[in-house]
Amino acid sequence: MQNKFLDMDYTLDKLISILLSRSEQMEDDLKRESEIENLSIKQLQCIELITEMQNPNFSELAERLKITKPSVTAMVDKLEANGFVTRIKSDTDRRSAHIHLTSKGEIAGQLHDNLHQSISKRLTKNLTKSEKDIMVVLLNKAILSFE
Repeated sequence: MQNKFLDMDYTLDKLISILLSRSEQMEDDLKRESEIENLSIKQLQCIELITEMQNPNFSELAERLKITKPSVTAMVDKLEANGFVTRIKSDTDRRSAHIHLTSKGEIAGQLHDNLHQSISKRLTKNLTKSEKDIMVVLLNKAILSFE
């Protein structure tokens, strides 16, 4: 039986729509099966950035999330209340605090990272090494338009 997608010529818009829809469905499935069920996409991005930025302060996190500092504070308050993060006051500036993941937050971040890896594997499983290399180059170029 032939794959129904091989017989279709989708536009770029439709392909992106299909990819986003499928990845959102995978994310929803993962969330339902784990402790991250009640986390929003923005909260998961926040956890991901805390790991990547290695315990940022509120201003740094607000800048990377492209939201206001009060919005970050509200988000961190919720994440802290649910045991995903903790604030650590700066040793050098008592007005400043850094956001650290708890073990529960680290697990949530790892689950989310595993999801991204799974999506990547599915997306490239039918590609040759050369096609994967071309895809990486093209996606890197495409990402530049978001910055």
